[in-house]
Amino acid sequence: MKAMLYLDQIVDPVAVLDDVKVVEFSSDNHPENDRVRIYFNTRNLNATKTMVELHRDRKMTVKLEDGRSAPALITHQSLDAKGQFAGVLRVLGPLA
Repeated sequence: MKAMLYLDQIVDPVAVLDDVKVVEFSSDNHPENDRVRIYFNTRNLNATKTMVELHRDRKMTVKLEDGRSAPALITHQSLDAKGQFAGVLRVLGPLA
C-alpha cells in the first residue's frame, strides 16, 4: 500500500511513501490513542523542496491509499542496505 504525508498549509504532499505497513499494538503498555505505527519504505522521501527530515517535530497528516488518514509524527527514518529510506510514523489519533 502507498501513502502520502502532508504538512499544514501545503497542498501538495511533502513525501510519497512507496510501501507502508500499518501495525496496531494491542498491549495495555500503550495508551488507547497511541497504539498505531506505520512502517514505511520509499526510494525518495522528499517529494517537494520541503525537507521532511527538518520537520520531524511537526504534526503531519498521513493519507493512505485506501482512504484512511490521521495526524502523525516521524519517529524514525534512516537508509537501508538498498539505499532506500525506511522509517516509522507514530499515529497520533484514530486512523479513519
